Amino acid sequence: MVSIARIFLVRGHQPSGRSRCEGQSSRNHGAGTAASRTSFIVWCILAALLSPLHLSASDKAAPPETQAAGRPQPLPGDDSTGKSALESLPAFPKSPPVAREDLPRALRKDAPSSLDDLKAIESHVRELVARVSPAVVAVSVNGATGSGVVISEDGLVLTAAHVSSEPNRDVLFTFPDGKTARGKTLGTNHEMDAGLMKIADKGQWPYAEIGALTEARLGDWVLALGHPGGYDPQRPTVVRLGRIIRLGSGMLQTDCTLIGGDSGGPLFDMHGQVVGIHSRISDSVAANFHVPIAAYRESWDRLAKGENWGGRRTGPRSFVGARGVDHPEGCQLERIEQDSPASRAELKVGDIVTKVNGKKVKDYDAFREWVAETKPGEELTLAIKRDDEELSVTVTVEARRWRGRGRSGP
Repeated sequence: MVSIARIFLVRGHQPSGRSRCEGQSSRNHGAGTAASRTSFIVWCILAALLSPLHLSASDKAAPPETQAAGRPQPLPGDDSTGKSALESLPAFPKSPPVAREDLPRALRKDAPSSLDDLKAIESHVRELVARVSPAVVAVSVNGATGSGVVISEDGLVLTAAHVSSEPNRDVLFTFPDGKTARGKTLGTNHEMDAGLMKIADKGQWPYAEIGALTEARLGDWVLALGHPGGYDPQRPTVVRLGRIIRLGSGMLQTDCTLIGGDSGGPLFDMHGQVVGIHSRISDSVAANFHVPIAAYRESWDRLAKGENWGGRRTGPRSFVGARGVDHPEGCQLERIEQDSPASRAELKVGDIVTKVNGKKVKDYDAFREWVAETKPGEELTLAIKRDDEELSVTVTVEARRWRGRGRSGP
């Protein structure tokens, strides 16, 4: 262990950037990359220390919809609307006040700098997992599996909209100790991939506190919990340690590894509060996305009423074959797919998209929205900054068949 710690001290990376509050885009991709590298090194060290927690290291996944599980039986006494057990829903839970100063000093550093720091992180993570994991449930909806987190004593459960699919579906919840409960899906916001469920069986359920991202910073440590592959009585809830590498408009990105069945599971900050819900798995282990908790807070009334909006994208989608990251001047392209509209337009990795059709691009999310809202066959005129040159590039948008929520990028 000492030798591993020494290697870390020589080669450790320190994230240099700090993010603004939730709802604003991070402008420091370099810091995000450093945070990702740091958390990868620390994750490897802590994996050995925390082996009983079964930290997962897989970076590929099939969407949770493809994973079979037992279909839950109808709830006794429910009518066709399922409202009998779900008539009264409380307000969105309040976030108990917390302070960064309450955390161990090792978790407030840009990077651990000693063996004592690693031990402090290990101890804190163990305590945190023991406290929050009882509220993390495996969910089975119409034969497909995912994850969720209970956020109230009477059984409100946050999950992803693509796990719920639509309101008023039967759900089987399985807790980490093997106990089960039945319930219903409530509202689904497919625009943000936010879903709400409710346990209908009577009981006082273990639950996790709701947090906020208003004070979150780039590089903050987080824990991803879930039941990948569905509930498994031979293992505890699977835990992944990582760091925030991007706080964008409407999306939270970390380097916590996610795999199939994690969708809908919670992302916890180091205070043990839910700050996000697992949404999408990317090609890269350092590019996994979570629904920020604000998405649930802002659409709570509609979710609680059982509304379904945003639609599910099952047909062709607009596609240019370029992915990027936030940049102070717009969106910097970091990947160009071969034989794509972007490659045929001779876009290059490192190009900074500053405008689309004459309108300023503030971040990568804005660029994605432009592509998504453009019909296949139409053209986008991009203002590009390449080194010291300013160029105008025309890209013809094409249609590509939707491949599920397991991949990202326009």
